Amino acid sequence: MSWLYSRRRAEAEPAPAPPPPAPERHAAPGLLEALARLDSRPRRILDLGPPLRANVARLARLTPRLAIADLRAELTDGLAPAAAVDQVFTLLPPGGAAEPYELVLAWDLLDHLGRETLPRFAALLAPRCAERCQLHALLATGKAMPALPRRFRILDDDTLEQETSSAEEVPAPRLQPGELDRLLPGFVVEKSRLLAYGAQEVVLARTDHAETPITRVAPVPRSQRRTLPRGRQPLPGRS
Repeated sequence: MSWLYSRRRAEAEPAPAPPPPAPERHAAPGLLEALARLDSRPRRILDLGPPLRANVARLARLTPRLAIADLRAELTDGLAPAAAVDQVFTLLPPGGAAEPYELVLAWDLLDHLGRETLPRFAALLAPRCAERCQLHALLATGKAMPALPRRFRILDDDTLEQETSSAEEVPAPRLQPGELDRLLPGFVVEKSRLLAYGAQEVVLARTDHAETPITRVAPVPRSQRRTLPRGRQPLPGRS
């Protein structure tokens, strides 16, 4: 009987989870361009990923003013996306006009926040950013994505190593660059690239539509238009 019990118990136990996939290395041209833009003078950078030694060393070459707010850790710990965003920005220094951020690294976190939370994320982030601050992110284009955010490491050759902590997958929101302007008020998509391995790399710029209204010149009334015979143009300096 004991043998039969042990066999049944073994059959009832779930199979061990498959190991996570091996780390992958990929180019990120948009990130390189964003980093190169900061070479001229020290700027403030906000990294929303974990404090990885390689990333800190790479970003420290650009600026000593690096802030790390590990949004990935909050999501990995099981907080709902909205609660994770509130928690991170509660702990983050206000920044503001005196010391605004010039570059924000969001990695693959926009996918894990989802459409419902992105407006809240933008509302808390935008006031801490300088005008034309760049927000870099990677979007999943397939139907599935890792259940937890990846860890991204900037290597010596400026490629990105992405590490997945679990083989479990969830449906991807399949965010489109064209809808981010609406989901992230205060930011507009500046660049978008479909990378060779399938991810969509986007760079958004901080802007304020209220401060830059679109002005249109009213058409000149027909009665005030000057007409000339066809083929003739006025000479400079002559009426």
